[in-house]
Amino acid sequence: MRLLVKAAIVAGVAVSAAQAPAAAAPNPVNTVRVPCSVSALHNAVVAANTNAAVLRLAPSCSYNLTTPLPVITGRITLKGANTSIKRALSAVPFRILDVGLTGDLTVEDVFVMNGLAGTGDGAGIRNAGRLTLRRVTVVGNVAQTGNGAGLANTGRAAIRNSVFTTNLALAGNGAGIHNNGELHLTDSTVAGNALNARGAGVYTAAGRVTRIVRSAVNSNLSASQTGGGIASAGTTTLDNTWVRLNKSVGAGGGILVLPGGAVTLHRTGVRDNVPDNCAPANTVRGCVN
Repeated sequence: MRLLVKAAIVAGVAVSAAQAPAAAAPNPVNTVRVPCSVSALHNAVVAANTNAAVLRLAPSCSYNLTTPLPVITGRITLKGANTSIKRALSAVPFRILDVGLTGDLTVEDVFVMNGLAGTGDGAGIRNAGRLTLRRVTVVGNVAQTGNGAGLANTGRAAIRNSVFTTNLALAGNGAGIHNNGELHLTDSTVAGNALNARGAGVYTAAGRVTRIVRSAVNSNLSASQTGGGIASAGTTTLDNTWVRLNKSVGAGGGILVLPGGAVTLHRTGVRDNVPDNCAPANTVRGCVN
């Protein structure tokens, strides 16, 4: 009798398991190969804003934009292979990539080039949503009046193995990167950027957080004001990072701490900056002028 009861219980469990509905499979993300055509890229972004997609860009292609791409409002991955997305030099001013509040953009192995923001922030990339960069070079972008010639971030940005170089902000802060959100920069280089205001390499806005790990902020220039390498009105943490050979006309050739800001160094070298490494004096523990 006991054996029959046990058998009935086991059978009941088996039937219940068989009748239980299967867990819903995650929605697959479409992979779309985008030929070396600006119109094809434009159409692919429009479609991916509605249906999440990985857009495989043509290897060694230069997508020369004459008009801006659509704002990213969906979940999109741009996968390149020595691929460039750039504004044609004869085109009117516009930024290269613009991520809206609902956007979630990942970019891999792409050059983002020649963006020109006549007004507003972010000539290369403007992010208000979620942004992930891997092995991306943001180069030669110009912000005429706004902040963040390379990247203007007001959302969440995670950047790895990437380069921000020769970006120019004529009036705003943060020629390489202007962070007014949450920024994580890892294994990356911010070098050779220039502006007339503060934070030619990286600028952290008040109340915001920047974390820089195993990276280099080198050879950036503030031609008219202060903070050649980094300027922080928010919270900036540097871990195992170099800040070298930056220059500013005023104080803080390497690092400038603005009122209400804080900069913390862990295993980080701040050296060979002009006219000094850190300013105001004694605001960055471990920094020697």
